[in-house]
Amino acid sequence: MGYQNIAWIVVVTAATVYFLNIPPPPLSSTLLIWQKKGDIFKYKGFDIFYIVEEGVPSDGSTLVLIHGFPTSSHDWSKILGGMKSQFSKIIMLDMLGYGFSDKPLDHDYLITEQADIHEALLTSLSIPRAHVMSHDYGDTVALELLHRFDNKESKFQLESLCMLNGGVFPETHSPLIGQTLLLTPVLGSVLSHFTFYRIYERSLSKVFGADTQPTSDEMMDFYAIVQRKNGNVVNSRLIKYITQRAENKDRWVGALMKTKLPVHMIYGPSDPVNSGYAFVDHYKKVVPSPSITVLDAAIGHYPQWEDPNAVFESYKSFLQLIKKT
Repeated sequence: MGYQNIAWIVVVTAATVYFLNIPPPPLSSTLLIWQKKGDIFKYKGFDIFYIVEEGVPSDGSTLVLIHGFPTSSHDWSKILGGMKSQFSKIIMLDMLGYGFSDKPLDHDYLITEQADIHEALLTSLSIPRAHVMSHDYGDTVALELLHRFDNKESKFQLESLCMLNGGVFPETHSPLIGQTLLLTPVLGSVLSHFTFYRIYERSLSKVFGADTQPTSDEMMDFYAIVQRKNGNVVNSRLIKYITQRAENKDRWVGALMKTKLPVHMIYGPSDPVNSGYAFVDHYKKVVPSPSITVLDAAIGHYPQWEDPNAVFESYKSFLQLIKKT
């Protein structure tokens, strides 16, 4: 073996050791408060972080919030105040591989398992019925729950579903370059080890609207949560949900097309992941009697973060419509 090859091996090995041993950034006071609000639910030996927020109404109504990739339940923090005025309980968890939950390195992360975890948590909390709001990756988990409910396989009564900016349709989903690389066999696993803040910031900022970018402190919070328990390393496994969507299109898109349950979409159109307004056209074409709110043109892939008030008002109108029917 030549000296140049040996030198490259040494450099790559040293870089790998360095990146693998970079400690995650410390949690901000905001995240420490969020973490303190939560508890741990045991699922098949894994720690699942969850939060139960008590709301104002005393009617027993429950809302389950399901976050997206690659972030966590903290994504919902900006709309919690409004939602607490509408529901007795709001329940959120960090899915397996995300946030403050366990992130096993050698694990096949399946959408069906994430749905199982939600069902198990609701069962443990004695919640028999709930409304669901979801985002991104969470939309697919919610569609699995919808499929189960419509086929009488669900462990709780699903009362309504509201989705936010998710790659529901493979035809209109446009993964970013970084996501595509993570999906690449072998290469994705290698690249997931070499994550540092500037690359993460540059990638995540692309999915927000130009005028609705997170602050530097907020972006660091997103990053810090991902980095907990070597979360960046499992991203190459989590990202396989994109392949699962294509493989299970009939099951999940089919559920959306066939259900009689109230379903609504709240969409930020400045969304490169979902092909902008092309998603809206496809949604209206594919979904019978489509119910959709298209937000201001400046809003991107994280509407609950970029314009929480508009999301809340749209959702409140959806709830009022449900009550009238």
